[in-house]
Amino acid sequence: INSAKGGFSRLLMERAEEYIRANFASQNLSLSDVCDFLSVSQSYFSALFKKETGEGFAKYLTRIRMEEAKNLLRETGVPVSEICEKVGYNDRKHFTHTFHKLTGVNPAEYRKLYG
Repeated sequence: INSAKGGFSRLLMERAEEYIRANFASQNLSLSDVCDFLSVSQSYFSALFKKETGEGFAKYLTRIRMEEAKNLLRETGVPVSEICEKVGYNDRKHFTHTFHKLTGVNPAEYRKLYG
């Protein structure tokens, strides 16, 4: 039974990750959306997600968005305002604050350092 549970949990997490990676650019992506897609309760999924990833949904989503932002800053000349939208933020100021909090530099400085 534990083996079957583990297999289900892994499958659920794989489907969740695929869904999040496919939809992270949506400004309104929520835990509820993921749970609806997976047909599981938010409390069950939240506990499983935290157990499997070591972080909560919001932190995970932010990390995925910032990874993509860093890729776009390094590999393209797309303006920061467009990158902000491409990774799911409608407020550039909030995006810049979050990016700085996680990387220690603002997006323009990151581009100069690593682009």
